[in-house]
Amino acid sequence: GLYAAAGGQPGHAAAWEDEAVNVATGDFYRGTRATLEGAWVRPRHDGYMAFQQAASDRLNEGLAGRQDAPRVVA
Repeated sequence: GLYAAAGGQPGHAAAWEDEAVNVATGDFYRGTRATLEGAWVRPRHDGYMAFQQAASDRLNEGLAGRQDAPRVVA
């Protein structure tokens, strides 16, 4: 397809199974499709990004300090 030939990712699911597209890309699209179908977009509601940052900081602190999991998530 046009998008794949130009180096883009086609939006239509059928394009990800297209034989010509996959031959040209070493089965990139076919091999990636299951990952995309299992993916999700993180929430964007007000306050979520601050929560994610604080949680990430806490996890990093716990891992770096070799803390027990119950202590990290308490």
